[in-house]
Amino acid sequence: MSFQDLQNGKRPSSSASAMSRSPSQAVAAGIFQINTAVAGFRRLVDSIGTAKDTPEHRQKLHNTRQRILQLVKDTSAKLKSVSESDRDANVNPSKKIEDAKLARDFQTTLQEFQKVQQLASERESTYSPSLPASSLPVASGSEYVAPGMDQDIQPFLQKRQEVLLLDNEIAFNEP
Repeated sequence: MSFQDLQNGKRPSSSASAMSRSPSQAVAAGIFQINTAVAGFRRLVDSIGTAKDTPEHRQKLHNTRQRILQLVKDTSAKLKSVSESDRDANVNPSKKIEDAKLARDFQTTLQEFQKVQQLASERESTYSPSLPASSLPVASGSEYVAPGMDQDIQPFLQKRQEVLLLDNEIAFNEP
């Protein structure tokens, strides 16, 4: 049963029908959880390369990725079980159709996760996390000069930092 069916007022006819749909509902719930987690993962990925990109942020990104992978594993096992039960000759054809839709939804969700993972991988390799403000050295004035840094190199580093910030802002504002 889909969300549209519920919105249109369709209800399971009996508790036996609800019991037979339970594995399919578990798959649908798993897909929903994965979609929600992927949306959160995308928000974390979009913060890579910004001021929010800290080692703690990278850890949160890693933990979210691991959680999604576990959800995928669990949902995949449930979907496999559902598809195996659909091979039985006396299974309602509409149930087979609903389960096929769930399989397509699951595949689409995985593809979206793979896209976001690819983007995360690219950004993680491009940008290094910034240090928390408490661990940064305090500079006198508006410019920081690292100990031993050549004064001739500093303007180029500042310009590079400005370009990176502008690139991040452009990427963030693109649809």
